[in-house]
Amino acid sequence: MQHETTTWNGEPAIRVRLDYDEAREYLALDEEWIGVLDSLTVSERDEATLELYLVPLREVAVYAVGAAGEPTEHLPALTSAATTWVEVDYDESLFSLEGIDRTAYFDVLDRAARIIAREVRAWDTEDISRLVGLLTRLDEIGDRADRRVAAEDYVRMDALPSAPIPEGVDTAYPVWAVDKQGMALVGPRADEIESVDEVRAACEEQTRRMQGIPLRCHKCGHTWMYRGGSQYRTTCPACYITVYLDKCEITHAGMARE
Repeated sequence: MQHETTTWNGEPAIRVRLDYDEAREYLALDEEWIGVLDSLTVSERDEATLELYLVPLREVAVYAVGAAGEPTEHLPALTSAATTWVEVDYDESLFSLEGIDRTAYFDVLDRAARIIAREVRAWDTEDISRLVGLLTRLDEIGDRADRRVAAEDYVRMDALPSAPIPEGVDTAYPVWAVDKQGMALVGPRADEIESVDEVRAACEEQTRRMQGIPLRCHKCGHTWMYRGGSQYRTTCPACYITVYLDKCEITHAGMARE
């Protein structure tokens, strides 16, 4: 088996060439292709080469069969498949081609990640889902590389392209980027989308909770400043019954008069 790192339509790829015997082993479970290979004459088998382009950005392999990787007029049944994209799992293909060294594999993954990173930096801020998709692809490459790389190795997460972040939207939420439609990329892993209005409301609620919510127990009348994390209920520290925030909240002025 021969392989090399190359490109396919401008994308990084690993090109693999298999002779007849290697092709039969690789395609052992594909009845259609085995039938094609079986139809070859002895001389055609000596010339036949199965050529695969493993392209991580597309997760598919391209087959081309012919002499030295070139389709020939003597193999019309194979020539028709020379430029067909075949949906084959990328990792499964690599597992079946154990002769590919890890250096070539990681080199192609690195080149693919750099292409995606350029697209991230060139994002036009029109649709936040486009940015999320690109960052997800970077994470997938990290998974394939056994987490030897991460999105942060290729793009600065704290400097993503963004439309202006409106006033009142706290970047500590965190808000990683905003598009022109008012949708924001948020979350610790930068993988959630919320509207700017939702983010602003959450920031305001977070600020309010940091200051404390004044409560009065409906049973014993005890008042205290609640700084817990629940949005619905808590326990009165005096009589230990359950109280509901929306029913027991009082104003700060009312708290001061107590």
